[in-house]
Amino acid sequence: MAETHHHSASLFLALSVGIGVAACQSVPPDPEATGDPALVVLLVVDQLGEDLLERYEDVYTGGFRRLLDDGYRFTSATHDHASTETAPGHATLATGVYPTRHGIVGNSWSVRDGDGWRSEYALEELGSPVLGLPDREGRGPENIEREGLANWVLERNGDGKVVSVSGKDRSAIAMATTAPGQVYWLERDAGLFVTAEHYRSEVPDWVADFNANDIPALYGDTLWTSEVPEALKARSRPDTSRYEERRDPAFPHALSELADPSIPDEVNDWRWTFTPFTDRAVTSFAIRAIREEQLGRRGPQDYLGVSLSAVDLVGHRFGPGSREQLDNLLRLDRELERLFDALDDEVGSGRWVLVMSSDHGVLEIPEELSEAGQDAGRLGRAERGDFIAALEGARFVSGDSQEAAKAAVLELPFVAAAYTFDEIESGAAVDSFAVLYANAHSDTRITELGARYGVYVRFLPSYLQWGANAATHGSPYYYDRQVPLIFLGAGVVAGLSGEPVATLDAAPTLARLAGLDTPDDLDGRVLEAVLGR
Repeated sequence: MAETHHHSASLFLALSVGIGVAACQSVPPDPEATGDPALVVLLVVDQLGEDLLERYEDVYTGGFRRLLDDGYRFTSATHDHASTETAPGHATLATGVYPTRHGIVGNSWSVRDGDGWRSEYALEELGSPVLGLPDREGRGPENIEREGLANWVLERNGDGKVVSVSGKDRSAIAMATTAPGQVYWLERDAGLFVTAEHYRSEVPDWVADFNANDIPALYGDTLWTSEVPEALKARSRPDTSRYEERRDPAFPHALSELADPSIPDEVNDWRWTFTPFTDRAVTSFAIRAIREEQLGRRGPQDYLGVSLSAVDLVGHRFGPGSREQLDNLLRLDRELERLFDALDDEVGSGRWVLVMSSDHGVLEIPEELSEAGQDAGRLGRAERGDFIAALEGARFVSGDSQEAAKAAVLELPFVAAAYTFDEIESGAAVDSFAVLYANAHSDTRITELGARYGVYVRFLPSYLQWGANAATHGSPYYYDRQVPLIFLGAGVVAGLSGEPVATLDAAPTLARLAGLDTPDDLDGRVLEAVLGR
């Protein structure tokens, strides 16, 4: 099945354009004088595919309802790269360029280390320890190779503030790209919002107070009970689906029972990872940051990044069609309403502008799809063994021949196609999927097992690769790439469009709404319909 997109520039351009950005011309720095919004907001809901938003759009009454009624919504927005993971998705939304250019081509990757390989986390920065947790690996943006929205705000006015917060470090850091500012994430097993030395030498008093006083109240629940009304229960799978979380697949979820007592801190890990409570905490922290830092109220324009992770975390364990995910989305609807109300109250209605999107979609639990009659499945240990054996066998016979590796994996029944690095880098017209791989390509940051042999491998659609999650993402298929794209706030004309657009368009369009200058070499474009043109 061919997939194309009007944003896919020539491979030559994608691989040859430098990572530097064009100098921005100065503009009046005071948003009051220009009528531009005082606060620019990037809002990401992790793993919220467009199909999942549509599934329950008639039952939302809070923040989602406001987005759907008052925002400009694109229903056919896609990530146009193959690596549909959290870090690349957030960085693409923030920069307006493909992963091959901003450098965050995966959540992690392998790099050459002598004759072997070394794993590197995407937002790893070993010289930047996590404050208060010296045993944690350092975090920071040193692997990000492009500036983004936060930088553009600061270029307009050096007195602007940047705040970015998420339940995940890779989300919070990627939304801020390389800009100086305050970047926080929830260190779940420690039960704290933390930052790293790259950003600050110590946490502000209000953050310490939030950790000491607000966190215990927000996470006081030890029982996750369903709030899904009886009339809506049929909209999700039965609560007893045998393919969901194996230890406790049905409500109510007693979190202390879910945890394995032999694993240190797993009670915290369960409470703060696989429940809606994470989004409640992140939203509360973001609202506190708006108030304490007086975002959008001091004169210069400010930037706020908020990424909510619970849809992803619940989705991995229980699947997108689960009763747990429906309950989580209804709760998230209320959290978004709280956030939007706080923006109105603290910044002022009409003085902030926002784009909401997601870093990737997700495939439903393949066993559920299979039972419904779809060709779907899960690749396990045996298939992984066959995959490695095919690649190693080709190397033994033909050395490092990419063509030999490609031919070998194409013999496997669960492989749909393969693309050599030579084909990707030359722009060979293999098929439209090759463009998606090119847009996330790096020959030094190796994100897939096959890529260690110089070949990207596309597995059959609706077949999950080896892994423990009930549901997951990461493929170049439409179900992993289609996400919401909704603009809301100052200067936005409410509307709805089915026009094919890209997540690359989020940053340049939001920048135009905010009156920001942008580099002239972005892969995304301004969506004029949002402006009423």
